[in-house]
Amino acid sequence: MSTAAVTGLARNAWNDLREKRLWPLALVLLAAMVGVPALLLHSAPPAPGPVPVAATGAAPSGIPAVSVQSSPGQAKLPGYGRDPFGQPPSGAPVTGSATGTAPSTGTATAGAAGGNSSTTSATTGSGSATTTPATAVSGPVPVGGAPPPPVPTRKPAPAPSGLSPLQSYSVAISITNAAGGVNLLDPLQRLSLLPSPRQPLLVELGVLQGGHRVLFAVPPGTVLRGPGTCIPGPIDCEILSLGEDQIESLSTGANSGAAAMFAITGIAATDHPSAAAAQQVRQSVSAEGERFVATLSVPALSLFQYAPRVGAVVDLRNLTLGES
Repeated sequence: MSTAAVTGLARNAWNDLREKRLWPLALVLLAAMVGVPALLLHSAPPAPGPVPVAATGAAPSGIPAVSVQSSPGQAKLPGYGRDPFGQPPSGAPVTGSATGTAPSTGTATAGAAGGNSSTTSATTGSGSATTTPATAVSGPVPVGGAPPPPVPTRKPAPAPSGLSPLQSYSVAISITNAAGGVNLLDPLQRLSLLPSPRQPLLVELGVLQGGHRVLFAVPPGTVLRGPGTCIPGPIDCEILSLGEDQIESLSTGANSGAAAMFAITGIAATDHPSAAAAQQVRQSVSAEGERFVATLSVPALSLFQYAPRVGAVVDLRNLTLGES
């Protein structure tokens, strides 16, 4: 297309706009077509050029430097490091066991209520175990710990050697407790566990026939110190015979302190309104002690049987052939 034709076309368009009075709008559109691109080009920031890097490798200011270190650094934490996957050094204490088995202790001393009260000595690795018999150490009670229980200075009338059908024996004892005091048990129920059901070191069997002594079953592992008489002997004490005002010490080992000290402070005959009431009291026993005696392995128990019709413990060794 020639220049004259273009000029004519533009003139005709202008004349047409002017006749229709649209020429102001045409001027605004023309100004926008020219001005907007120029404004956009003026406001756009110049493209950043490449960042020069110094010969020493240092980063320009404003950009944080990153240090890459090939060798391990020294931590500024107190104490010594430990490899959680490494083995502990020799001599270091090890808590727990990788195999899940607990370390074995040399001895185990029973004393829980209802359990076996023997002290068992185990041989590591052999699987064998031996039961330590009860022992009696002659001589005075050990010094230290709680003072021995007091014994009354004035004594009531001695218990009769035999009971009537309306009577039963009652026993009173004084025994030290863990708090350093003294407990008075009056009357003491037959088959009671001493010093407590949690630590059964003795079982009261009852008054020996004749009314002057009280018998106790001695579980294996119990160590006795005092004037009491042991049956069959002090090395393998199974039955303890104790009279009034004799202070006896109980412990769980020859070198351990006294777990308790006690004394029989009274043996008396109690009257009842009827023979049935007397028999009911004679047959009354501690349920915990009855269960515990059933688990004891004390052969001498068979020689000392409690007879409700007598109301006392009968020594079967004194029976001659033919006696009932």
